Amino acid sequence: MLISGKDNPRLKRLAKLCKSRSFRKAEGVFVIEGLRGCADAAASAALGRLEIEAFFYCTSAFGEDSYIGIEAFDGIEERKRFELAEGLADRVSETKNSQGVFIIAKRLDRELSELDAERTPKILVLNAVKDPGNLGTLLRTADAVGIRAAVMTGECAEVYNPKVVRSTMGSLPRLELYIENDFGRVVQTLNSQGVTVCAAVVRNGEAIPGFEFPERCAAVIGNEARGLSEEDAELCHRRVTITMKGSAESLNAAAAGSIIIWEMLRG
Repeated sequence: MLISGKDNPRLKRLAKLCKSRSFRKAEGVFVIEGLRGCADAAASAALGRLEIEAFFYCTSAFGEDSYIGIEAFDGIEERKRFELAEGLADRVSETKNSQGVFIIAKRLDRELSELDAERTPKILVLNAVKDPGNLGTLLRTADAVGIRAAVMTGECAEVYNPKVVRSTMGSLPRLELYIENDFGRVVQTLNSQGVTVCAAVVRNGEAIPGFEFPERCAAVIGNEARGLSEEDAELCHRRVTITMKGSAESLNAAAAGSIIIWEMLRG
């Protein structure tokens, strides 16, 4: 189906989903934008990891210079495919020079009660990580090193924020995602399954490298500016600190978290 007018209801809904967190939540969906991210989403859908509601595209996205062809989306049902007339993508996207490719997909997060440490013994916990870029980078790194479960807690940035989705580069469907604002409940759930909860702290923790992560463990990364509060750190079983040899006082959340979760899986 060709969408040619700016007042088309489907186009207006897509634009609103790109811009409004509350609307995404109410609708139970989120938007993936860009050739690479959408192609990864189509591949994930083929494996049953993601449910696609709609696919929107400009034909110009699949020109001779395109590194991904339209055939990457052949698995999406015809009734879910919508071609956009040229110029309409810019009315939807909040990025400069949009590629004109979008997918609306069903939310991926699960209830915390579904977390199973026997299935996912290494877990990433993000506590009040506010920056969408940091959140997306940490989730992408978790996927890259082999962590399969991530918990967002303590008023993190929204995992379905378009900036987060872009920076994960297709990793979201490959992770088990849990959203629970109450950090105490997260620790309680992990503790009940024999998971050792390790708080990342700037100083006075057990040194990384050298720390031996238990078979079942969770790494907790705190807020970019404040780190973990003392109250939240007290709830954790262990504290870990990255050994710093240079002059910088600390690393940012994405860099520190990436080092820690790589160490978790290194053995």
